[in-house]
Amino acid sequence: MTAHSDLRPRGVIVHAFSEEVTTLGPNALMTQQTRPFDLSFNLWSPSAHNDKLPKGEYDFPIEFALPAGLPPTFRGEFTRIVYLIEAKVDLPLLPDIRHEEELRVLPAPLIAADTPVRTSASLSPALKIELELSASGFYPGDHIHGTLRFSGAAAIASAWVELVSQEKAEAREFADHAERVRVRAEIDPVQLSGGQPFPIDLPVPEDADPSFVGQYSSKARLVRARVTLADNQLLMTEAVVQVGVR
Repeated sequence: MTAHSDLRPRGVIVHAFSEEVTTLGPNALMTQQTRPFDLSFNLWSPSAHNDKLPKGEYDFPIEFALPAGLPPTFRGEFTRIVYLIEAKVDLPLLPDIRHEEELRVLPAPLIAADTPVRTSASLSPALKIELELSASGFYPGDHIHGTLRFSGAAAIASAWVELVSQEKAEAREFADHAERVRVRAEIDPVQLSGGQPFPIDLPVPEDADPSFVGQYSSKARLVRARVTLADNQLLMTEAVVQVGVR
């Protein structure tokens, strides 16, 4: 801090906080605003023997910890999560001197990312699809590997696997979600016949946002497998995977 003249502030304060704002529509009732993190502390306070900051430059070291489990910085279709740090000189009878900077908070590291994922769906004991992935956590640029297996004698009209980006949000009594297919791979139905596992290789886009769960919002990735039979019956199953930041 640089004081261009003598100051008698009531305090020099740092305020670090976050804002999670979810908006689902134009109505104010469809907006939810919370502060997952809020911390203030004094860097300097007046005393009986020192109530003045003379003209000059001052360095105030600061250090604080972010609680575990905070959602990362994010700007999505419904939700904005920002982290800010504000420095304030509280001046009596005068406007306070303030300066604010935005912080970028990264997501927590992936945990147990190499744990396999298995999921399935069936129409009957004789008609079933099984999706198996070799891992559950990935980074942008990685490839998701696994297999898809179809069991049954029914004819297949079409089949594919896809990587879906899903954002969910709540605002008071309202809830909504948005999905976007990032990668899709069509499968030749012949390659699923006979119950043989079909190999999956889906690239994670380089611009993929990290997965997280906030107070009123979340970001997830789904590997979804769809098999449509010749009689238009549908078999669909999906596995949730985590995306991190390198």
